[in-house]
Formats: sequence, structure tokens, C-alpha cells
Amino acid sequence: MYFSKLILVSLLCFFAIEIKAQEKSISQIEKIQSVEDRPLNNISLNLLGDASYISINYEKQYLVGKSYILSTKLGLGYNQEFCISFGTGSCSPVEDYLTIPHHFTANIGKRRSFFEFGLGGTILYGETSEPYILYPIIGYRFLPMQSNKINFRLYFLPPPYADGPSGHPDILFSIVGVSLGISF
Repeated sequence: MYFSKLILVSLLCFFAIEIKAQEKSISQIEKIQSVEDRPLNNISLNLLGDASYISINYEKQYLVGKSYILSTKLGLGYNQEFCISFGTGSCSPVEDYLTIPHHFTANIGKRRSFFEFGLGGTILYGETSEPYILYPIIGYRFLPMQSNKINFRLYFLPPPYADGPSGHPDILFSIVGVSLGISF
């Protein structure tokens, strides 16, 4: 009799702990999966795109709805004068450029995957005939639901100019860019 009461009390305690643990797990999952709790700040490293060979950027996002996010970005980057020599000697020393890429985009999607479209611009500091480049942005981005997780972005920039190498008279303007960063 004593042994059966001990088993009964143990089972009741076990089920009570199990139910409490399940409630906590379900609430944690709901919190993690809630769109409203997603991280809205990013630090990222861009390769090509945004009129830069490489740039580091800070991005702030604004949640407009469950499927809509507005994004603003500001960064610092590097590019170099574009020069090709066809046996006529070498190019004169190439000019280095400090770039300041920035953008405003709208993002439409669900949970982690978003279609991005908007407008971007880059300020070029250095000897150039066109110190500002304005361009459209079309892309895909992966945004995590939790802080301190990786975000990814692949984007296309239709060339803003018809002259020069790939859309600018002084620099190589890459029409494709990749971004990898951390969301917080």
C-alpha cells in the first residue's frame, strides 16, 4: 500500500512537471516565431554591388506588417578606378575611392524570405566626373527570426548609365551584390 501511494505521488509530480515544461516550451516557441519580435538591426559585409568592391553597412528595418518591412542602410566601402590596357602600356596610377552606399527598400515576404525592391545610391570620394550614383535595387533577402543569427542578401542593380564600364565612367559598377551579416 505504501509503495503504491509512492508511485502514485511520483507519477503526479512527473506529470505536473511535464505539463509545466510543455507550457514553457510552447510559449518560448511562440515568442521566437512571432514576427513582431524579429531583430530589426543588421551589420553586414557586402561584396560587389552598391558601387563598391567591399563595404561594411549598418541597416535598420521597420516592421510595417507581418509581411512588409521597410529597410534603410548606410555604409562605408572601397572601389578603384577601372582601367584596361591593350598593349599600349600600363594605365596611369589608378584612383582609389571611398564609397558611402545607402538605400531605402521595401521587402515583401513571409517569415524569413523576402523579395526586396527600392532605390539606392553611392557617394564616391575621389577624383571622379560623377561623384554620386543613383540606382534601382531588386533582390532576395533571408532575415532570421532571432537575434545574433546570420542574414543573407543577394541583389541586382540595373546599370544607371549607358556609358563606361558596366554603368559608370570611372569605376567598375558591378550589377550583382552579395551581403552577409548578423541581425540583432
